[in-house]
Amino acid sequence: MNIRPSSLLSVALVAAALLATAGCISTHETVYADNAPRTKIAFASDKAGATFYEALSRAPESRRRTEKHTSVNLILIDVEQRTVAGPNQAFNEAVAFCDTNRDGVITEAEADIFAAAWPKSRD
Repeated sequence: MNIRPSSLLSVALVAAALLATAGCISTHETVYADNAPRTKIAFASDKAGATFYEALSRAPESRRRTEKHTSVNLILIDVEQRTVAGPNQAFNEAVAFCDTNRDGVITEAEADIFAAAWPKSRD
């Protein structure tokens, strides 16, 4: 059996065209997860509460969220998933950082230290 090079080239081009036009399965998903319950906290004074919340609100949104990115790529299947942690996780991290003696009460001194250190500590 004798196959001409031009026939072989034609078959290769048709096969390449079929592969190029055949679609792939693609899935992209972003999940916003806020499953963590908010930590119970008390403030020793109104000033302590105001200082804490002002410092927490100063942090840029990108610093207060964490992302998880999962990607699976096969020849014709592309699956991508992002998980973005919600604001409760950022709040809980801030409370854990601020309440240094872990007594569940944030004092004015703890809030002042937190306000001075929070944006720098989150880099």
